[in-house]
Amino acid sequence: MANKKSHSISSLGRSTWAAIALFMLGLAIIAGFYFEKNTRISAVEFSGHKYTTGESLQEALISPVGLLADSVNYTELYASLRELPYVEDVALRMTFRGTLTIEIIERQPIGLLVGKPETYFDKAGIQLPAQMGEWVDVPIVYGFKSITPGDTLTGSEFNQVKDFLSIAIKDPFCWATISEVAWSKNEGVVALSSENGVKLLFGRNRFEEKVSHWKTFYQDVVTHKGINDFRTIDLRF
Repeated sequence: MANKKSHSISSLGRSTWAAIALFMLGLAIIAGFYFEKNTRISAVEFSGHKYTTGESLQEALISPVGLLADSVNYTELYASLRELPYVEDVALRMTFRGTLTIEIIERQPIGLLVGKPETYFDKAGIQLPAQMGEWVDVPIVYGFKSITPGDTLTGSEFNQVKDFLSIAIKDPFCWATISEVAWSKNEGVVALSSENGVKLLFGRNRFEEKVSHWKTFYQDVVTHKGINDFRTIDLRF
């Protein structure tokens, strides 16, 4: 009987502590909600940006400084920042002292189109302006005309090049070993190796498989024979 009584008391204790924990959690949620509604924004900071300058972010921002957190038009705030070419999305967090931190999620260039003007483009094909004094380490892409930054490149031929680059950028070896990419009606996606400018034929589709073939060929053949023995490497089959 003594054991049963002890067990009952222990169970009651756990239930009581669980109830207290839930109650405290509820208070914390209510307090947090009250805090957010009644916090006046005293300053704004930006984080996460690389290609977008702090000055351009400050200029584009519809400043919420001095406003209560629950009175800010966040839709308008987001829209003002997304007008900048490299800004894809934003996320917000606020400290107890009223500093609003805006994290910038930027578009990532995967290729550079030669022409006037030179423009980068991201995995969605959106053209991005080349930054003065800022060079992004991506392959140079030939065969397509650069248009106004902010416009989107489309078409089946460009989509083949874009798909190839989107896969190549995920593989550090492949990304480090290609320097230029072009489209050929007969050969599909063609790249030049960064070492000795060897012509690499990737063709159309199945790029994950072909990137893997390039890595295997390099490790098994090129590292032993040297790159100088090759002018063209056909990875299409």
